[in-house]
Amino acid sequence: MNIEVTNQIPEIAVAIKKVAISMDDIANVTTEGLGKVFAFLAEQGVQISGAPYLAYMNGSADFSQFDVEMGIPVAQEIAVSGEFYMSKNCEGKAVCAMHKGAYKDIEVAYVALMEYLTKNGFESTGIYYDYYINDPANTPESELLTKVVFPVK
Repeated sequence: MNIEVTNQIPEIAVAIKKVAISMDDIANVTTEGLGKVFAFLAEQGVQISGAPYLAYMNGSADFSQFDVEMGIPVAQEIAVSGEFYMSKNCEGKAVCAMHKGAYKDIEVAYVALMEYLTKNGFESTGIYYDYYINDPANTPESELLTKVVFPVK
């Protein structure tokens, strides 16, 4: 797996957040949450400007539960209400890897990135991003691309 250190340029995004989500529920929460954001943007006539993402934060010590922000980048701020809010995704120095394959197998990328952090003396910020590069509705599972990003201090 190719791992690289990058300087992430932030994007503004329309997002929603769910708290205390277990890893067992993440697929359903993601499908529902990103679906809501896509529908909201379509209703508003807003064009998407980047890859949808999940930001995992406030994780439990055993990584079994997280708060999850589900966002979709947009070109400019828009009026939002209710559960929707404007956010900014990953900014600054980060360690990244591209995972190819099923979402359920992404743990391989996480393990490789954690090992890389330890081996190279990086300290994670405790927030982790998954950027969904292609659409699972029209991409074979074996060809799905997910950019995994670990911001570092």
